Amino acid sequence: MSESDFDDSQAYFAAIAESYDRLQPVVVGPAYQAGLDFMLELIPHGPDDAFVCVELGCGTAVLAEGVLERFPAARCIAMDNEPAMLEIAGKKLAAHGDRAEVRMAEAATAEMPECEVVLSSFVLHHVPPEDLPGLLGRTAAALTSGGCAIILDTMEAGPRWGEQIGAASGHLYRAHVQAAIASGRATQDEIDGRWAFKRKMKEEGRDVEHSHSAGDIMAAMSVAGFDEVGLVWRQFAFTIVMAFLRP
Repeated sequence: MSESDFDDSQAYFAAIAESYDRLQPVVVGPAYQAGLDFMLELIPHGPDDAFVCVELGCGTAVLAEGVLERFPAARCIAMDNEPAMLEIAGKKLAAHGDRAEVRMAEAATAEMPECEVVLSSFVLHHVPPEDLPGLLGRTAAALTSGGCAIILDTMEAGPRWGEQIGAASGHLYRAHVQAAIASGRATQDEIDGRWAFKRKMKEEGRDVEHSHSAGDIMAAMSVAGFDEVGLVWRQFAFTIVMAFLRP
């Protein structure tokens, strides 16, 4: 059975969970892994600092795992609403003992525990514009004085984005996928299956994505109470926004 044959999202996520970490960097494109790696570099703590990090919409907890490996005194709470993903996340983080915790939670409405760092990757495009203020307000409220939020997502690139820039992005993506297939990291059937299922979910209204510009998100973060907000990294539409509370 191909991935496009599954009738509901939970069955689909249960089926792809084991291959998610291998295929997601291929399917999303070259900016996926580059963005995640840079998010970890941006965390404003030294290697021996003790702090609490929340990964919101964690999937298989790639970021939480990276934090725990880089910062031996840190503690991470990984939150998501997909049971199959959380099962993989729990197994992945188990080696870190009581420094790691997984929680079932809907990202858009989750109440976050007190922490110094919030990480979120590819979550906000699933959040309607009217829900952004509440989510970002809860994020700011959870952070301690001087805390920061680091957000990676696709964000509108602005009115001067045209066909030639779009073509350059597409060329880079196709080369990335072909290199992954040639190296054996993925097959064309696996990639086609992922995109077929995504199209099916969209047609049925179960994979709703919202378009936010970086300016929209930064403005909402300022309203939510963040004192410093900035765009710190971008590759085509893939964008990282970082925000701090006043110490």
